[in-house]
Amino acid sequence: MKESPIHVIDSDVLIIGSGIAGLRAALEVTRKGKRPLLISKSVTGKSNNTTRSGGAFTCSTPQWSPDNHLRETLEAGRMLNDRSLVERLVTRAPSLIQEFVDMGMFATQRKTGVSFRRSTLLGGPEITSTLTRKCLEAGIQTMERILVTDLIVSDGRCHGALGFDKRTGEVYGFHSGAILLATGGAGAIYSQHDNVPGAVGDGYVLAMRAGLELIDMEFVQFYPLVFSGSRNRSMILPAVFADIGIIRNRFGEDLKMKYNLHERPIAIMSRDRLSQAFFKEIAAGNGVNGAMLLDMRGSEERLIDLGGLTTESRELFRRKFSYDSKPIMITPASHFTMGGIPIDLFGRTALGGLFAAGEVAGGIHGANRMGGNALSEGLVFGVIGARSAVEYADSESRSADFQDLCRMAAEKRVTPLGGESQTSSNVPLLMRELRDILWKRIGIVRNELSLKEGLEKIDDILERLSTQRSVISGDLYRIMECISAALTSRAVAISALERTESRGAHFRDDFPEENDQWLKHVHVKMVGEVPRVSRIIPVPDVEE
Repeated sequence: MKESPIHVIDSDVLIIGSGIAGLRAALEVTRKGKRPLLISKSVTGKSNNTTRSGGAFTCSTPQWSPDNHLRETLEAGRMLNDRSLVERLVTRAPSLIQEFVDMGMFATQRKTGVSFRRSTLLGGPEITSTLTRKCLEAGIQTMERILVTDLIVSDGRCHGALGFDKRTGEVYGFHSGAILLATGGAGAIYSQHDNVPGAVGDGYVLAMRAGLELIDMEFVQFYPLVFSGSRNRSMILPAVFADIGIIRNRFGEDLKMKYNLHERPIAIMSRDRLSQAFFKEIAAGNGVNGAMLLDMRGSEERLIDLGGLTTESRELFRRKFSYDSKPIMITPASHFTMGGIPIDLFGRTALGGLFAAGEVAGGIHGANRMGGNALSEGLVFGVIGARSAVEYADSESRSADFQDLCRMAAEKRVTPLGGESQTSSNVPLLMRELRDILWKRIGIVRNELSLKEGLEKIDDILERLSTQRSVISGDLYRIMECISAALTSRAVAISALERTESRGAHFRDDFPEENDQWLKHVHVKMVGEVPRVSRIIPVPDVEE
């Protein structure tokens, strides 16, 4: 892609990402009387992990107190959570979730929160379609299929962003009073994942290139019940399936008995141990075409007794998987990234003018995320970040040389990769190779040897990516997305190598025990062109 003129677009608040955090933030900015601009690298509200979710929000209820929510979130995070952020989540979630009920979404009350799933296999599409419709009704400006390449930073604050349209190649400078990152996580850097394909850590890389640190990147959650019959392995099964069915390897051994997995719901309470058991069995050759078998035949009455699924949902699952007549092939898959950009109680990052919400933010979940907290977090901190961004935009002046700053960023990031030579045909193969490395070397079970081998291979891929060029905007998009995936992968690998213990979702078979000396956060930042460990900070003492 040759050098192009830069089209500057102004807004009061720029929101990057259109999952639950970004969509709800855009509505909040409008309610405060300001002009948001919502940009997405795919179709607005469509290609994000909210759409792939089951639609469950965890929050306090009359049967489950705020103290229960706080305690269980901290326990899941193995006390690495930022307690103040968890307290804010617990306090704000119930009223904001109730707003969804007031919007007319079909809600099922649960002991530990609310589920927005009518009769479909997933509840997420109803959430994003409702929020997208509300944004359209509010007249919110949106731009689709825009890949943001850089945050525009000058004088210690963020003034906007640079991006290009992956269809036309047009380059845009987004000039704004404040910027909210809601770009999601990086589950799709693994070969087996249940995320949308574009979830490769774009926001993490934008933040690091802007000089910010990331924390807790070693903690990647794997969900054990993913249907292995589909090619992309993206269909997650309800947690209750693991409780009522028997999980077997190819020899017929009951894995719940073999690995002493008895907590209920097993796919939530013992999520990590169940995923590790699957990984070990498959690695030992005990799988069936790389999967385990979930046998639910004859368990219909127990499924009804345990509840959690409507009659319509049970029928949809039966038609989809035929679980009443044959075992289901299941495998673990990358599901959620706990680490990210540190934020404070107001959604502020360490860079003036830049805010973050949702999975791109770090600190809330600690070493592991409690089920149902992902959507609650995105909703709560999307609203908090939007309000803070509006206040900031009102108090600060705009950059007078924004166009020049964009031009310099384009010359550094976009123009060099858009050279005349055409070498991008290898990028899909490099992405596939990268994802395979992450799964085999930096996945569910890790050790020093696997991490070092994985890190060496990631660096080799980064070196090969440095030679990729294209004059075609779609190819340039794929190059940049693969670079983001590789840089995010490196951040995960070096953090996992640094943490010589097992905690939460991070399991090392050479350090299989949790160690109180590791109640610390691993920070990484960009040094030169790659992430490196920058510091290790103990968790602050917090009075009960």
